[in-house]
Amino acid sequence: MIKVARLPKPKILAEKAGEWQRALLSADTELKRARAEKKYRHREIKKSHVHMFCGKCAYCESKITHVDYGHVEHFRPKRGPKARPDLTFEWSNLLLACGICNGAEYKSDRFPEEAESGPPVDPCEDDPADHFEFHFDPVAKLASVYGTTQRGVATEELVGLNRPELREYRSKYICRLAVLAQYAAVNDEAATLLREAKQSDAEYAAFARRL
Repeated sequence: MIKVARLPKPKILAEKAGEWQRALLSADTELKRARAEKKYRHREIKKSHVHMFCGKCAYCESKITHVDYGHVEHFRPKRGPKARPDLTFEWSNLLLACGICNGAEYKSDRFPEEAESGPPVDPCEDDPADHFEFHFDPVAKLASVYGTTQRGVATEELVGLNRPELREYRSKYICRLAVLAQYAAVNDEAATLLREAKQSDAEYAAFARRL
């Protein structure tokens, strides 16, 4: 997870958010509510998220758009026991997430509050570097995310930042970067590749920057 600068609100959201919100809050059937609620998926809103997060999940930094559509994710849930339907169309409450980080097994509608070691780390509001250690073990060849604060620990567990499949894929990628890092001082091509890996549009940039 890296710090991401939030882009200006999309025009469609600036123009329609109030109207959509009123329709949602006045819905008196589940069908009407579902129809009103889904407006947050508007293609202009989705396009802005893909651009803002460089096609990556806001949480795990995995590239999404070449294999999936991704989720426009509500940081504070729009449904569930801690629902904030009043934030359904709030631009500052929306992120781009992969279907696993935001899936039923992980974040979904969960949201730990302060008494539960929350709130989760928001990459647009918080600096993830203040809450996580991005650690690569060259012996075990594992790239792991460790929370260094209570919020960091809670977030790591909430979105599964060390889930087995993710860590296996991420570790193989970071192993290659670690080799590049050894040659970067003497090889221009290696140095260029390592610089590219640290850019915001690269997968797992937090680890590349740590290397």
